[in-house]
Amino acid sequence: MNDPSFKPTKTDLMQGISPLLKTFGSSLVNNYPEKLPDIGIGEQKTINILSPIVFGGASHLGNPLAFAHMDPPTPWISWITTLWNASLNQNLLHPDVSPVARDFETRVVKWIAPFFGMDGGHMTPGATVSNLTALWVARDVAKINMVIASKDAHLSIKKSANILGLPFKEIKTLADGSIDTKALPDNLSRTALVLTAGTTATGAIDNLNINKKVGWTHVDAAWAGPLRLSKTYGSYLDGIENASSIAVSGHKWFFQPKESALIFFRNTQEAN
Repeated sequence: MNDPSFKPTKTDLMQGISPLLKTFGSSLVNNYPEKLPDIGIGEQKTINILSPIVFGGASHLGNPLAFAHMDPPTPWISWITTLWNASLNQNLLHPDVSPVARDFETRVVKWIAPFFGMDGGHMTPGATVSNLTALWVARDVAKINMVIASKDAHLSIKKSANILGLPFKEIKTLADGSIDTKALPDNLSRTALVLTAGTTATGAIDNLNINKKVGWTHVDAAWAGPLRLSKTYGSYLDGIENASSIAVSGHKWFFQPKESALIFFRNTQEAN
């Protein structure tokens, strides 16, 4: 594997995983020094060395033999826009450093939020951050003192509760993987109830029409959220419009690159 003439074929790079590189990937990494060198090797040489390793050793999600897992392959246009984003490095926190990007964010949110019955929100670097943001607002605005979710809820829910110093209670699920609403406590007035639209284990969608008074209802729709835009399948998420907040992942059924998600609020002014 130290042979500098070794080059994966185009088929290896673009259509599948190079078995050779996958097998010896760790040894390739071990060929590099453990300590930071005093002098670098330059951009071009770095690209020449790393590109066959990265493309040859990665899992190619668009390969015809790839079985659907956590993320879909991204369309080529997203490769271009990701390059733009990396080269311009915009910061959406202030108009001085993102005079146009902030407006695009506002417009995209304005397009999508109404599908969920929400009045606004913003982009986040992932649904985990969206879930944390939602529960953070629930704690500070609705004064909730407990987080409840099903046992099949995403692990970010329990982690967010721990970060925010909130007790977390796990509810059993039915045979289809959705939350057992009969197992919910009677008093949810100070609770953030997290419902899942598309569990990571089975794709189950919780009953989004809970007939109880809840302090704050958050829907983790990282997976199934985009169904709401479908005329055929949008009804699967009926009831989501009653949520206080909703998290949607962009890098799943919206086919965007990693670090792409949204958080929506029914009352954005209150959430701010």
